[in-house]
Amino acid sequence: MRPFRSVLFVAVVVCWVGVGCTPDPSSPAPSTERLGTPAAPESGQPRLYADGDGTVWLSWVGPLGDGRHALRYATLEDTAWSAPTTVATGDDWFVNWADLPSVRPLPDGRAAAHYLESNGASALAYAVRITQTTGDGAWGPPVTPHTDGTPTEHGFVSLLPWARHRLLAVWLDGRKMSGDGHGQGEMTLRAAVFDSTGAAGHRAVLDDRTCECCATSAVRVGTEALVAYRDRSADEVRDIHLVRFDGETWSAPTRLHDDGWQIEGCPVNGPALAARDGRVVAAWFTAAGGVPRVKAAFSDDGGHRFTEPVVVAEGRTKGRVDAALLDGGGAVVSWLGEQDDRGAVRLRAVAPDSTMAPPTTIASVPSTARRVGFPKVVRSGDRLYAAWVGADTTGTSGVRTARRPLPTLRPGS
Repeated sequence: MRPFRSVLFVAVVVCWVGVGCTPDPSSPAPSTERLGTPAAPESGQPRLYADGDGTVWLSWVGPLGDGRHALRYATLEDTAWSAPTTVATGDDWFVNWADLPSVRPLPDGRAAAHYLESNGASALAYAVRITQTTGDGAWGPPVTPHTDGTPTEHGFVSLLPWARHRLLAVWLDGRKMSGDGHGQGEMTLRAAVFDSTGAAGHRAVLDDRTCECCATSAVRVGTEALVAYRDRSADEVRDIHLVRFDGETWSAPTRLHDDGWQIEGCPVNGPALAARDGRVVAAWFTAAGGVPRVKAAFSDDGGHRFTEPVVVAEGRTKGRVDAALLDGGGAVVSWLGEQDDRGAVRLRAVAPDSTMAPPTTIASVPSTARRVGFPKVVRSGDRLYAAWVGADTTGTSGVRTARRPLPTLRPGS
């Protein structure tokens, strides 16, 4: 993975439609509502969450000039974003197309966030910094979840609200790696639970050999946590694995599905989980056998057992998936594909029995290059919300958002 020391995204022409694509970004389809953006020009790395009240949270990273960056967020009130709130700023951040900072709401009304700081001369030497709001709403002092202090890669964090006002953090930890490149030593998957003051407990190594730079994903399923990540076997098979946490101990890793994707380098393509009322959907990318595919599998028992995968997209896809659950057992899966010699952010509604709606193009982009990044989706109520990096009518690049009703995306619609 080649890091970027600043957020540099190519300008894109964005369109959002029910079926097909209209090249004018100012003329979306009637079923889609453009929401504007609270983010400044040249912003990127969007993330979306919905809190328990259904409020949608959007976070992003933006440049401040002179090598400085800021992590900011806003919440959606009806059709208008709130004024941005700044979590943190810095002039020594690791800002990268694939390793995304986050801001997410917590059930007790607080919020948690993480960002990445460079901590050594190597391009891949950086540390995770986690902060939580205090009772008066101010952001508390940041803490570093890993205690090794090595100038190596640490990132791809998943933050998850935990019991008794605590926070579960899962991250990739490269303390056993060395040098500027991957393959020298093992990347590990680690976790810790933090209280509201930042004190850590339940530190654990979840897997001692994982893919080096694929995003993790974590969801709550009842009283447990379910984490998905890309593993790395001794013979370079890099399939998706799962681990569970019951509040005291972590399970041994299990393979989500035996794709058998053997690849020498990291594909920078992590999985996505979404959970609701004990149901879970897992979406991921594989190119096993030389055929690129986006797959989805479903569980109705909190992720203990999954269905056989449904192939959501095949051939002209680059992965970079996200997912949101629908009523009735289905899900919406998003991915980055190719259409008419351009890049395309795609959606498809799929059910566990392999029933699928036609795929929908929601954003046309110039290419599938790294700078396009990772578009995100989240469900709130009866709508699906999306965030991506796009261009306005003047060609200025930045974070864009929109929403559309869920019924138009359900299988058979």
